[in-house]
Amino acid sequence: MARVLLRVHAQVSGEGDPPYLSDLRVLLVADVLLRTAGLSGRQTLVGLGLPGDLPPDRVKALTRDAELLGTHPAAAVAPSPDLAAALGGPTDIHISTTPNPTDAETDTPHIDVGPAQGPAALPADPLALRLALLDLAPAEPADLTPDTLADAARTLAHWRRRVADWAREPSHAAHAESVRTARARYAAGLDTPAVLDLLRRLDQTDEADAVPAGSKFETFVHLDRVLGLELARDIGY
Repeated sequence: MARVLLRVHAQVSGEGDPPYLSDLRVLLVADVLLRTAGLSGRQTLVGLGLPGDLPPDRVKALTRDAELLGTHPAAAVAPSPDLAAALGGPTDIHISTTPNPTDAETDTPHIDVGPAQGPAALPADPLALRLALLDLAPAEPADLTPDTLADAARTLAHWRRRVADWAREPSHAAHAESVRTARARYAAGLDTPAVLDLLRRLDQTDEADAVPAGSKFETFVHLDRVLGLELARDIGY
């Protein structure tokens, strides 16, 4: 029987220059896994595994920027060999940009995360970076240009306006088919690009097509529990 508690080892490399996008992406994928598990009520502990020589100021900068991206704080931060003990038990899933040689020996599932590169600073709205990364499969390399991040920022602003507008309409239940499809995609390899495409289609669907505004509101808010884009942030403004 599977353990109720899920322990996740998010391994950072300590390589590259600020804002350490590849390492941030590892923590983002771990956060999506945590949020997905939470939909079914499964408690998840994410541990941040460090190379032994990573300077404390770099760890501080990484965790600060990860928080700006909306990731949950790590339950434990420790050098990689000590992380299982810090989490209180063996790792169930390992996440990193490079395979862990011990995974094959222990049959620990591994989630591959593609390298990420982009501008040397976080955008004005860091969640635009989160959206741009979520629009790619976890293992796909991410080459984020200023135009990519600007497009993501515009999409965020548009969706937040739409959600704020829909919030003023009569309430309806979330669109059941969209929720079922999204949950299946979250469970199938953390397929956030498919969920974002679903939101784009739903946004463009005419209310006359049997998806009223109140239903769109509930659907966007529900799916944002995993996406973590603060789509309801502009309600009331």
